[in-house]
Amino acid sequence: MPLPDPAASRAVVIGVDGYRTMSPLPTVAAGTRRIAELLTEPGLLGLPEEHCVVLANPEQPAEVIEAVRAAAQQARDTFLLYFAGHGLPSRDGDLCLMLPHADHDRLFHAVRYDDLRHELLTECNAHSQVVILDCCFSGTAIERYMGGPDDFADRAAVDRTYVMTACAPGRKAFAPRKEPYPAFTAELVQTLEQGVPGGPDLLDMDAVFRNVRQTLLAKGRPEPQARATGVGHDIALVRNRAVGAYPLPVRRVRRARFQSSRPTAVVTSVAVAAYLLLTGLPNLPESRSALADHRTADLCSLTRPADFGRFGETEQDAAYGNFDRCDVLVHRADGGVVDVMVDLDGERPEVTATRSSHGVGILPQPAESDRCTRLLVPPHDEVTVIVSAKLAEDGPAPLCEIADVAVERAVTVLGKGTLDRRPDFPPDSLAQQDACALLDAAALDVVPGIDATDPDAGYGNWSCDWTSTTSDLHVDLSFDRGQPPSAEDGTFTQLAGRRALIRPGAEGEDTCLVKVVQRTYVGDRGRTQVETLNLLLTGGRSQDWLRRTALALAGEAAAQVPRA
Repeated sequence: MPLPDPAASRAVVIGVDGYRTMSPLPTVAAGTRRIAELLTEPGLLGLPEEHCVVLANPEQPAEVIEAVRAAAQQARDTFLLYFAGHGLPSRDGDLCLMLPHADHDRLFHAVRYDDLRHELLTECNAHSQVVILDCCFSGTAIERYMGGPDDFADRAAVDRTYVMTACAPGRKAFAPRKEPYPAFTAELVQTLEQGVPGGPDLLDMDAVFRNVRQTLLAKGRPEPQARATGVGHDIALVRNRAVGAYPLPVRRVRRARFQSSRPTAVVTSVAVAAYLLLTGLPNLPESRSALADHRTADLCSLTRPADFGRFGETEQDAAYGNFDRCDVLVHRADGGVVDVMVDLDGERPEVTATRSSHGVGILPQPAESDRCTRLLVPPHDEVTVIVSAKLAEDGPAPLCEIADVAVERAVTVLGKGTLDRRPDFPPDSLAQQDACALLDAAALDVVPGIDATDPDAGYGNWSCDWTSTTSDLHVDLSFDRGQPPSAEDGTFTQLAGRRALIRPGAEGEDTCLVKVVQRTYVGDRGRTQVETLNLLLTGGRSQDWLRRTALALAGEAAAQVPRA
């Protein structure tokens, strides 16, 4: 039972966390990235990076099918397919792996497992095949296709196939938001990273599955399923780190949190990197944080509009979004507008980063069509600085070049520790409030399984969230600034003597958003602005329940804030 030959093996790793109408799965991106890292880690399987294809939020089923076909045709030793995201059964009982545009009524935007299976049956040249599915209803892949005369191995003439799924047919997988990865992927990662005490030197798939299953059942989580054909249970993908003299990876010490409800959607690119490992920080002398008191740090000190002059006319806007960011708008000659944003998160991720001369960790993110993002890790503060350049209005622009100009200024300021202090906010501003203090145990008791004593605070305590330990329910409370809401944004109502707006399905079918207007004012640029308290409730409950509960929670939180 030797390890696969990395040069003759291939993997396709697919993660979908950003859905248009279904509920987002923020932990999927980190889990997908970690799985890919482990597959390419020299101390484990050691695939060359070019042999491990990672598809993050692929838009079209054809993109997935073509990637699987190409890798399967190239593989001679072992082929591995991993998927994490939403899964739904079709009317004919097939498992649908949901892509960003898919939902219950748009299964044509999903990848049917039968189509993937067909590629493996007809195109795969590998001696061994491994399929790992972390999605709801994933056990259908075993029940529907791996028994009786339609047996995978019988039809494919492959004697080594192993399929592992996060849950049984008809059951849902579990992806708790306050944990770094989906539940099944988390235990798979743990097993690959730490090994199985008392297990063989080379971990076969049965040994991996038994350890994952035992740990999940001990935590009361969905029971995973597995099925081998031929001698598929003998497939060994990795060395057992519990018994071998193999270097252990640096472990996470904190979970990085990135708000999913912010209007500028940097979530996907940031979440992909937010759980990577931070190594190689230089030995720096003790000094005071450049940010110091987060609630008074002038984030606009991190950008200088004149730096972007060669890209167009510029203006800085300190109130373009929440209190934890500052924006520079670049108006290009062709009419396009680029928003250069510096946004801060209240926890420090562990990231493998290049180093700047100022001791600030820098992690570039894969460029997107409308955005380029960099993560910065200051040397003396538990925060992450997110620098991005995105298209605010249509028009081509060198986004990554613009983002790197912003990074150069930001690392210089952070490295010197000279961040300015911002002027005081008015007494009636939400900037003076602590989001975590606005909902107590009595208020949160309406959400089953919520532990009010374990909130997850964002930068400056201007956002806070709570996750149920017994279900997929999640409460996210945050503050925001922007233009006054209109009827196009939802349905108006009154809460705690304030104007409020409710929008069911704002971030997917299992969500409900309530915005409460705290104060209206004229901003620095002469525009009418509002501050809003935003309550986003997410979970697999009826829309009526989500609506009633979100209204109750938002009303309770708003009542704790003095009226403007």
